Amino acid sequence: MSEATGPIRVAQWTSGIVGASAIRAILDDPRLQLVAVYSHSPQKRGVDAGVLAGRDPVGVTATDDIEAILAAEPDCVVYMPHWPDIAELERLLRSGVNVVTTARLVNGQYYPDDAGARLSAAAQEGAATLVGTGMNPMHVPTVALAATAMCRHVSRISVTESMDCFLYGNAATWSGYGFGGPPDTEAIKTTLLATEPDYAEAVSSMARAIGVEIDGIDLNVECAVALTDRDLGFLQIPAGSVAGIDATWTATRAGTPVADLRTTWTLGTILGHRQEPEWKLANGYLVSITGDPNVRLKLSFAPADFESFDIGTTTAMPAVNAIPGVVSAPPGVFTPLDLPLVTGRAAGR
Repeated sequence: MSEATGPIRVAQWTSGIVGASAIRAILDDPRLQLVAVYSHSPQKRGVDAGVLAGRDPVGVTATDDIEAILAAEPDCVVYMPHWPDIAELERLLRSGVNVVTTARLVNGQYYPDDAGARLSAAAQEGAATLVGTGMNPMHVPTVALAATAMCRHVSRISVTESMDCFLYGNAATWSGYGFGGPPDTEAIKTTLLATEPDYAEAVSSMARAIGVEIDGIDLNVECAVALTDRDLGFLQIPAGSVAGIDATWTATRAGTPVADLRTTWTLGTILGHRQEPEWKLANGYLVSITGDPNVRLKLSFAPADFESFDIGTTTAMPAVNAIPGVVSAPPGVFTPLDLPLVTGRAAGR
């Protein structure tokens, strides 16, 4: 928690697809002041943040030194690597810096080495706040849970992310999940369990929000294979290799499913490439609430084919818009469910 007077001082951690969207949003928000940018890339070191975000220079240059970030005295760090470094987060929190992150982390409870307890201790020591968010998890599950307010009771809540991810052209991410490799579902499941504990954290939080303490989380994985070789520019996917992954995390109580998070991802179907089996994609998010009454929602983005859509925006903005709530929250590790309602801002406000 910070006692910020005037604009909230913000440091942006990373400047890739999502990070650049965050930089633009921070620069455009009169509540916020960009004071530092962290970049892992030697090529970006010393480059102006405005240039990294496709804008004119703003007088803030990127660094790869955490001490330089701390010296800028940010009230909040917007932490956006693809995967978190728990030691980095501990360092920031112990220094009294609030953190909002999209880095595959909700609360750290399903990360190894007691990460959740370590982060909580660091937050208390530094009187700082950590909030894990992003589009999915954790913003879409938050929207889904808000929809349960219409229900007399809820027995199951499900969220599905269903889309072709071609526009997120990060080869390391997709090959790391198994795209372009053999369709070994057990190997992919092992990878997802190791690299995506945030989905387990999210379904656990969803269940807890509707009053259920779970006793298990299951992960089911299915694959689709490319029918022909495909060159995506950033990744080669040979015929017969993985071109789609359908993964579902299910939280259970006494063997009964109470919350699900499903990701149905393909690479290249938007370009007309075929796979087996063929999956009908929603190009967005589907929410299904089983209760009294049942509720169905679809979140989609114009244009429906994502052709001119800035895919970084919907991941970055739940974090950027949460900054005021994060800096005013008490010390600790929280989810968006613990904050006041996070909303966007009217243009120019």
